Amino acid sequence: MTSNTGDLTGKTLGTCVLERLLGHGGMGVVYLAQQTRPARRVAVKIMLPQFAPSSEIYQEFLARFRREADVIARLEHIHIMPIYEYGEQDGLAYLVMPYLTGGSLRDVLAHRGRLPLSEVISYIDQAASALDYAHKHGVIHRDLKPANFLLHADGRLVLADFGIARILDNDINAFQTLTATGSMVGTPEYMAPEMARGEVIDYRADIYELGIVLFQLLSGHAPFTGNTPYAVAIKHLQDPLPLLHPVNPSIPTEVDTVIQKATAKQREKRYASAQELARALHQAAATSIVKQSEEDLEQSIPPTQLSAPLVDSTIRAGETPAALIPPPPPVMQSFPDNGMRNKAAQAQTYTTPVYPSPTPHPTSGQRPPWWIFIGILLILVLFVGGILIGLHLNRSSASITPTPSATTAKKGTPTAKTGTTTGQPTSAATTPPATFPVGTLLYSTNSPGQHCDTHGGMWNDYNGVQIGCLGNAARISSTAQTASLQGTFFTQLPDQAYPANYVVQVQLQQEQYSQGDFGIYFRNQPGKQQGVYTFLIHPDRTWSANVYDNTTGNPTKLTGGNFGDAYAPITLAVIVNGQQFTFYANGTMLGKISDTSYSNGTAGIAVDQGVRVVVSNFALYTPES
Repeated sequence: MTSNTGDLTGKTLGTCVLERLLGHGGMGVVYLAQQTRPARRVAVKIMLPQFAPSSEIYQEFLARFRREADVIARLEHIHIMPIYEYGEQDGLAYLVMPYLTGGSLRDVLAHRGRLPLSEVISYIDQAASALDYAHKHGVIHRDLKPANFLLHADGRLVLADFGIARILDNDINAFQTLTATGSMVGTPEYMAPEMARGEVIDYRADIYELGIVLFQLLSGHAPFTGNTPYAVAIKHLQDPLPLLHPVNPSIPTEVDTVIQKATAKQREKRYASAQELARALHQAAATSIVKQSEEDLEQSIPPTQLSAPLVDSTIRAGETPAALIPPPPPVMQSFPDNGMRNKAAQAQTYTTPVYPSPTPHPTSGQRPPWWIFIGILLILVLFVGGILIGLHLNRSSASITPTPSATTAKKGTPTAKTGTTTGQPTSAATTPPATFPVGTLLYSTNSPGQHCDTHGGMWNDYNGVQIGCLGNAARISSTAQTASLQGTFFTQLPDQAYPANYVVQVQLQQEQYSQGDFGIYFRNQPGKQQGVYTFLIHPDRTWSANVYDNTTGNPTKLTGGNFGDAYAPITLAVIVNGQQFTFYANGTMLGKISDTSYSNGTAGIAVDQGVRVVVSNFALYTPES
């Protein structure tokens, strides 16, 4: 069989009728097809090995195709393209897969050019989660490139062509294959050096290729090009990757450092896993934000504070120059909450108090020269100290307990059905954890989520949410394009029935560059019904408890109040006992309500549009008897 198969439109392969060509490449062609059993639109990939069907090597290819297809079909991950079925017919080996309508990152780059860092981080997160899962199951992708980063219509990323390069690899040295036939397994623009040398590869080849994709998403182009595949491969072997920051200052130097490590020529120097790369990218982005904030603060200091005559800046015993006292933190004015679904975009206005200019102290004659140097030193110490104190106050403003305030029903939102609230809402985001009443531990896991929990519990990842497994935690990210809740539901305990009454507790920390609502689901209604309760933390430093209509999904706020820092580590808990619900944060009770909407249902973790949280220590208890 050769790559020249001709037009296969109208041909039937298994249960699929090929309708039109979607794309083609060195590894095969892809057709849109109509499957008859079950009736659905699918994509059919037809393999194109570079050898004749009558050859012995083709029989080896078929054996490898069956073996590798079985392995790939066993991969079950939200960001890995599943295989519905595979087969061989009329000399054609083919795979049947879902048909995705969102295109690929190659299409996105062609349409938009380079992408913003925040968007790239999301794509790398999703790909890293898929790669680490595959590597754990002994599968290496070997051909990562934007064309294989496919997108659902809702924006969720799916990696395609896992193991395809392995199926087509005839175990000939890559350079020998290249010089003999003019082709190589893999794509030269993304190929790890060890692949070009024909060495035995491991998962770190995928780390290299992911680093190359990261470079391309941020720059809009591949780092190396050439007139021949051989010329490109030589550059991967010899040339360092170009730095992005010098040509695009919006890319932080810390991100360049991440890319350089991911694409190290020696595989031992690369990241140990794809998610380690993703975490380093998060840290690089966060570090650059902090550095920029400090630079902005320094630039905001009026130069006249340093240019005043030294003799007028002499500090008298027992005095502190008013001009050197750092201003207090900005006064925050929160707009009222205008409805549950608009809360993620609540605006905040910051007004900086205006202070009168200090009156210079009268001079008192010439002082010895050493007083001048002491004065300079004290000014510098106070100036730098003022900046650092200001930064510290700004970052730790959550340590100040906000004043509790009563909450009102939201405009346009019906009042709670049994909306009596007992107990005043308080702020507990920075309060040391306290003991609250629980009964017997029913279940616990460090890493919640469908693919992360290894303790036997069953989860249902909901509404396109993205979940990355971090070992002792999970990163849960919303992929929603509008304000709508996503998340994951803990649906089944191992070897026991799900109780109607329980205490659900979980630790969460929102990452600094995300913004939106997050928290706990409880008493979620089964099937396609939309009824559920939520306990949510909001970006405007408030919290709320809400009930959602079982038919429409419309929310009603039951209670809420002031909270504190939504970016600090938080342990949330809800005691669900009969129709009484008690809400805790870091061991402190925030409030208690009674509602009769739902008498049972499962618990879970909720995230709204724009939110990314690290979640750990999920636990379910019986209520205290």
